[in-house]
Amino acid sequence: MLRDIRCGKCNRLLARAAGVNQLQIKCSRCRTMNQVTATDRYQSLIVAGEKSSQA
Repeated sequence: MLRDIRCGKCNRLLARAAGVNQLQIKCSRCRTMNQVTATDRYQSLIVAGEKSSQA
C-alpha cells in the first residue's frame, strides 16, 4: 500500500511510497528538510520537518 509523505510544515505532498525505512526529502515550496522514519514495518511513517539553513 502506498502512503502519502507530506511536508511537516506546509503539508505539501512530497511523495507516495511503500516500504520506506528512512528518507530525507526537501520541500520545494517552503524549503523544509523532512526526515521520514518508520519505527517498524507495521507502524505509520513519522515525518519530522525542520527549516533548512541552506538556500
